[in-house]
Amino acid sequence: MTAQIKLKHSGGNGVIIEAPASNPASDKTITLPSDETGVFATKNSANNLQNVTGINGGQLGNRNLLINGDMTISQRNGGNSVAVTQSDVTLDRWKVVNDAGASSKFNVQQVDDAPVGLKKSLKMTSSSAYTVPATEVYGVGQKIEGFNMNQLMFGSSNAKTITISFWVKSSLTGTFSGSVLNQDMFRGYPYTYTINAANTWEYKTVTIAGSQNGTWGVGDGTGMQIFWNMGSGASRSDTAGQWSTTQYSFGANGATSVVGTNGATLQITGCQVEEGSIATTFEHRPYSVELALCQRYYEIAQGEWYGPVYGTDSTMRFSVPFKVKKRSDPTLTAISTDENCCSSVSVVGANFDSTLGARVQGNNVFLDGANRHFSAKFSANSEL
Repeated sequence: MTAQIKLKHSGGNGVIIEAPASNPASDKTITLPSDETGVFATKNSANNLQNVTGINGGQLGNRNLLINGDMTISQRNGGNSVAVTQSDVTLDRWKVVNDAGASSKFNVQQVDDAPVGLKKSLKMTSSSAYTVPATEVYGVGQKIEGFNMNQLMFGSSNAKTITISFWVKSSLTGTFSGSVLNQDMFRGYPYTYTINAANTWEYKTVTIAGSQNGTWGVGDGTGMQIFWNMGSGASRSDTAGQWSTTQYSFGANGATSVVGTNGATLQITGCQVEEGSIATTFEHRPYSVELALCQRYYEIAQGEWYGPVYGTDSTMRFSVPFKVKKRSDPTLTAISTDENCCSSVSVVGANFDSTLGARVQGNNVFLDGANRHFSAKFSANSEL
């Protein structure tokens, strides 16, 4: 019979603690929560059960500071492979650093390849065997808005520890790197992780003590940047495992350069950044919630006018409200237009608050009458 301890209530029922069915390799310890006097902290002073108010020192929900960490949203490119250049945003919220400018050194693609529990990943493929000069950097990362990281109190003596967790897969093995940087990139924390087996999904965690120095954004600008390195030169790398005051510390000295091998790949998914020193299970959010979070920074919208037109030589406009208020006044770009009554169609900012919507404009109306139309599909870009 398996040994048991029963904590019995006076009414007869209780809680049973049972020994494992098989002998474990070593003793296991279960530490019960207690306050500083050793009293179990499961009840308050009125002897009522307390609610669980946090996980790992942080909040219960919305723990992940990264958006689209499971790589589900790709409004711009879908699943197409794209030769990326400097500052391109690929999958939503994931921005490229490609210091060769217009000369792309790697491709990025959303692919249906992920570990159990996840569906998609961001795949980077080196397009040449490139030796990275001292002042160049290659990789992908995400800028976290200042509003979303104020609770970490970086730049103060109360700065909190963060933990980065992610799944990674590469055609190469060895020591790889990334970095956490502030808004002006004068504070950077290069970190390393090891890939042990080629073409195999591996789970990695990195715990970083919060920076007590430097300038960290607190508003709608960049607060922090989390970066995964594909290769960086000597002037863009620094010692791993400590905060650096050298600007542009995007990676660790001596780490593997993925862009140095033609056709080499690096994939990431399940990316999470959270308060505390322990990595919790990846926080899955509903698709509609994740999409709305992405649309604060980038949205594809459309609108159409259809009806009678009276008179010519004029300009007509109608408003298209955004699904989500933008972080800042967005850059508006027409993707496609159509009309049968005017010389051209353009997209312009809203009359009062451009973060709330835009206007589609039919220019130089030359044909009146019934059944006239003009329309536009466009993007509103407010990325960090």
